[in-house]
Amino acid sequence: MKNLILIILLLGLWISSAAQSSLTKIDSIFLSPAYSNLNWNKFIQKVEHNYDVRFYYDSSNFSNFQISFKGDSILLKKVLVDNLLAFNIFVSCDKKGNVFLNKNSRISTKLTVPFFKEANIDTAKKNIKESNNIIVQTPRKFTKQTIIIGSKEEGVNKQTATISGIAINSKTNSAIEGVTIKILNGKTGVVTDANGFYKITLSTGKHILKIGSVNIAEKTIEINLLSNGTLNLMLDDKIILLKDVVVSAKKNNKVAGTQMGLDKVITKNIKKLPLVFGEKDIIKVALFLPGVQSVGEGSSGFNVRGSPTDQNVFYINNVPIYNTSHLSGFFSAFNADVIDEFSLYKSNIPLQYGGRLSSVFEIKTKTGNNDKVTARGGLGLITGRLTVEGPLKKEKSNFLIGVRSTYSDWILNFIDDPIVKNSKAQFGDIVGNFSFHINENNQLNVFSYASTDKIDIFTQSKYDYQNYGGSVVWKHFFKNYNNLELSLAHSRYEFNEENDQLEIASYTLNNNLGHTEIKAIFDIKPFNNNHLQFGLNSTLYTINKGVYSPLSNDSYIKTTDLGKEKGIESALFISNEWKVNPSLTFSGGLRYNLYTYFGEQEVNKYRDGMPYTDENLVDVIYFDKWEAIKTYSGLDFRFAVNHLINDNLSVKAAYNRLHQFIYMLSSTIAVSPNYKWKLSDYNTKPIIGDQITLGLYSNLLKNRYELSVEAYYKFSQNIVEIKNGANLFFNENTEQATLQGNLNAFGIELMLKKLSGRLNGWINYTFSNSMVTVDSPFVENRINYGEPYPSNYDKPHAFNIITNYNFNRRTSISGNIVYATGRPITYPTTIYYYNDTPTLNYSERNAFRLPDYFRIDLSVNIEGNLLKRKLGHGSWAFSVYNVTGRKNAYSVYFKEEDGLIQAYKLSIFGAPIFSITYNFKLGNYNAKE
Repeated sequence: MKNLILIILLLGLWISSAAQSSLTKIDSIFLSPAYSNLNWNKFIQKVEHNYDVRFYYDSSNFSNFQISFKGDSILLKKVLVDNLLAFNIFVSCDKKGNVFLNKNSRISTKLTVPFFKEANIDTAKKNIKESNNIIVQTPRKFTKQTIIIGSKEEGVNKQTATISGIAINSKTNSAIEGVTIKILNGKTGVVTDANGFYKITLSTGKHILKIGSVNIAEKTIEINLLSNGTLNLMLDDKIILLKDVVVSAKKNNKVAGTQMGLDKVITKNIKKLPLVFGEKDIIKVALFLPGVQSVGEGSSGFNVRGSPTDQNVFYINNVPIYNTSHLSGFFSAFNADVIDEFSLYKSNIPLQYGGRLSSVFEIKTKTGNNDKVTARGGLGLITGRLTVEGPLKKEKSNFLIGVRSTYSDWILNFIDDPIVKNSKAQFGDIVGNFSFHINENNQLNVFSYASTDKIDIFTQSKYDYQNYGGSVVWKHFFKNYNNLELSLAHSRYEFNEENDQLEIASYTLNNNLGHTEIKAIFDIKPFNNNHLQFGLNSTLYTINKGVYSPLSNDSYIKTTDLGKEKGIESALFISNEWKVNPSLTFSGGLRYNLYTYFGEQEVNKYRDGMPYTDENLVDVIYFDKWEAIKTYSGLDFRFAVNHLINDNLSVKAAYNRLHQFIYMLSSTIAVSPNYKWKLSDYNTKPIIGDQITLGLYSNLLKNRYELSVEAYYKFSQNIVEIKNGANLFFNENTEQATLQGNLNAFGIELMLKKLSGRLNGWINYTFSNSMVTVDSPFVENRINYGEPYPSNYDKPHAFNIITNYNFNRRTSISGNIVYATGRPITYPTTIYYYNDTPTLNYSERNAFRLPDYFRIDLSVNIEGNLLKRKLGHGSWAFSVYNVTGRKNAYSVYFKEEDGLIQAYKLSIFGAPIFSITYNFKLGNYNAKE
């Protein structure tokens, strides 16, 4: 018995001494409340003065830093860990009282057993590749320490507590969207939102969190949840050993989120696609997406789900852009080098956006480098570009400036046609983006954009048009990471034309459009399962319809001032996303629109219910400057539901209604620079659109493939159609040249993506139908005898294959295959003569179609050497647009020859277009750029 007691005493003494030997001085120092709420320097001075410890750290990591804690007699180590771990600063201490504070990694105070062993690289690679499974099976092996969240005092008698925080990239300090935080051995989890924010409620006690995403290195940590608290996550980029190319970094978003009809493309993923003239063009890339089409090559804008081009709005950093092309549609107005990503919303459009029925094209530019000045650019056969970025003040502010221009005139000199040979075509654009990190709670972004085009067609006409715009965005973060975003944006589009094709009818024409918009958005999460957004915005439209005047003294044209317009569109909106349970999510909201059309203006009043003609004109009413002429109001709706069948399969449904108060007038089917914008007024009602969408979304074969199927039905009221033979551009009374009708469109879109691997890309197919009806009791107010007819942009079938194959890290080949049904067209059917004057009869509106469209493109991309340290990196891109040389018909025109009408096809690119581009950047090769 005595021997047993002796053994127990000796064993206890040994355990006690072992425990004491593992403790450091910061494990035995307790701090009183007098040490709380001190700035960093005062806290360090006070601790070092009163205790035998010394701190070693990089002071740049602790500027404007404050220490705070609650309670009495709190361990120094706990105070340090609680305050520093959220900023990825690790605490180490040796037995002598030296405390080491290091960012991103822990400093070891003693050599480990395998320190002197020879490193085994193959084993290291294997561990990295297999670490996912190891973490899941034995998570404690990789948990460095238990993080205590909250306090015992606040957590008394509480069964649950809420954790909130932000996921931040450790290199860029930017918020990370789409990070998954899973609770191991449980059935719950959360995904960070667009601001990197997350919030989750758990039972109090210990939990193991598994954190990661497609591009973020997986991390497993253990927490002890005592009460409500904050856990910010500093995360590292994933080290990829395999030579895979990721097409999309948000694999689960389409399955898990409620958003439908959303396509998001990161610009770095399109740099290898073959495009005309070798220029990266985000507008052309959007045409490869399901439900997005254009009327033909060389036209600006696009049509979404069978709707007109003017029902789309384009924003770049909150600035609306009204002409999205250079050289009448051959190039995009957006320099892809400065763009980070773009999002195309085709249905269930976020409530902060209004004023367009069909889609929102949201472009986000890159932010400048916070650490050093860098540059990149490229030279092609027709265009050159240069982008420079860097810090204004390190870690606090940065800039990015991108310029692009063309030198295409030299190519025109090689063309035999004398008109083309003596013509000129030039364009350029510049972007400036300036970001300021004022403090932890405030961010400011200033953005500016300008573009210009000049086209001189020899002996015919001269065009020049410009876009100008800028925005200021202030973002403020409140407690618990709720935030407010205030923005002010202004945009202006100008157009000028000189036409001297006929000297006796030569003329000049100019017009411009101004758009000034202010917006405030509150983004809050009142509960763990609710995400609330509300706010307001107001837009001032100013349109100068222009002056039509003679170009020379020999011209018979009379000077006509077409007038000016002003209107204000304002809205209040609120939306909420409610996660009912892990498999069911609802989202919905309302937007109240108020639009007023203002003077100074003379307004025609016609007989009630009669056609707008001079014969029915009863009065002309004069309104003073800023006097309200007409006010319209209406309520927009957004409703959506997502049923998550399992982690890789979901079913969704959505409904939305929108109002539109501005529309486009054009005498051509293709969008050209001389189109005009017109506001809803006394005689023209706003356009109203409804859309219902159903969808199925799935991730297949361990997330290597993404499948989506969406079906939609759209109904639009009061769309504006042009009367047969109407004169638009020199008509002061546009209501006499236009009619309003209804549009019905429906379709189904299928998309299959291969997200990674040597071979990646996507395949999609769209079936759609778009029909317009303009009917009236009066014959003159009908189109096509009041019967439905295909819209100008109706293409029932569209099929795209986009592929990329990586032979190795330096060489890849990409290809596109594009097919679409020809667009509708109206043909002349018969000709007859009256008093020797030929007269044509035409078919019903859009009764025929152009030949089907088909095109194959190829490109080869070769990177320079991949040396780790070098001054600059270069790459070459060789591409062929329209490999088969197919003469796809852009339009069909008719000529009378020997009393017969002959049809001729006009093709824009009737032969293969070869291009070569050299891209360069200062610094090392980076596969992520």
